[in-house]
Order: sequence, then C-alpha cells, then structure tokens
Amino acid sequence: MFKKTLLVSGIALAISAPAMAEQRTSAVRDNGFSYDYGQLAYDNWDFDNGWDVDALTAEGAFALDEHLFMRGGLSFYDGDWDRGNFNDPDVDGHRIYVGLGFHSPLQQNLDFVGSADLIWDEVDYDFGDDDDLGFELRGGVRFAPAEKVELSGGLSYMDVYDDDLAVYGEGLYKVTPAVDLGARAKLGGDIDTFGVFGRYNF
Repeated sequence: MFKKTLLVSGIALAISAPAMAEQRTSAVRDNGFSYDYGQLAYDNWDFDNGWDVDALTAEGAFALDEHLFMRGGLSFYDGDWDRGNFNDPDVDGHRIYVGLGFHSPLQQNLDFVGSADLIWDEVDYDFGDDDDLGFELRGGVRFAPAEKVELSGGLSYMDVYDDDLAVYGEGLYKVTPAVDLGARAKLGGDIDTFGVFGRYNF
C-alpha cells in the first residue's frame, strides 16, 4: 500500500510539473542549482525475487546551456541472486549510462527536471552471462528549502531486462560551496534502491 501511494504521488508530481512551468508567472530565470558536477555513490539494488547487489558508481553532469545538460555514469556491482536458499548464484557486472536532461525554474528555489538515459548493462552469473540495452525516463522537481539543503523527487520509468515504474527521492547537504553529501532512494514495483553519495560541483 505504501509503495502504491508513493507511485501515485510521483505520477501526479511528474504530470503537474511541466504544466506548472508553462503557467508560472514568476520572473525567476535561474535558481542557481548546479548541473556541472562529478560524484561517487554507493547503492544497494534489491530486485524482488532477483538480484541483491551492492553498486559503486562514478557519475556526473555537464551543463550545455541554461536549460539542457548531459549526464552519464559507470557502475560496478556485485552480490547474489536471492532465491531464498543456500546456493544463491553470485551476480556481478557493470552498467554504463549516458543521457540528456532538461531543467526550468517553476518558482523561486524550485526547478522542474527531466531526463532520458540510454543504459547498457552486462551481468555474469555462476551459470552464464547476459546483457541488455535499455533506458530510463525521469521527471520531477528539485527544491532548496534552506541555504545548504536541497531535495529532489519525482517519477522514474526504467526498462533494463524488465520494465519498472518507481518514485525517486534525493536529499543533499552542502558541506562547502563545492562539496555536497547526499542520500537517495528509488522505490518501484520490482526494484528498490538506496544509496549515499559525495558530489563535487565544478
């Protein structure tokens, strides 16, 4: 029930945010959010009746103009295929993604953010290997409730090996003007991920 409530909330947020951007009357042109950064992250990926792996990811973003930015990352992961017995097969692999994002201010300290990523994944099991070329679409908002705090969240649709609809959320604390520490989560119908990251803003 909790996951369903979050998914419905995320869908409503993703649908309403672009409309808010079109209808805004604010003169805000730039909220000062950084879309030029590199970061290192640790995440746990938990697939229902499937993988339970730990992932290390190097990722980043690069602003192309006042609205568009490129994004990409490389993950290495390791764990097992959780079948509920003592002979769970080992799982390890890597994932590469590259994509394009768009952001626009909705009002003071609030941006709409959307992105589309192309994802390549290769995985090895004890009994063989597999690979897939998929994608992820995201739409949501980025908000600064305080000078050193940022929050973001929205809706994600990912199709890698199988499709999954999820809500995502992220929070970060600005340790210095250049360095942030953060935590993130994505809760879907089949996949839940939780992680922490350190970011350097260029």
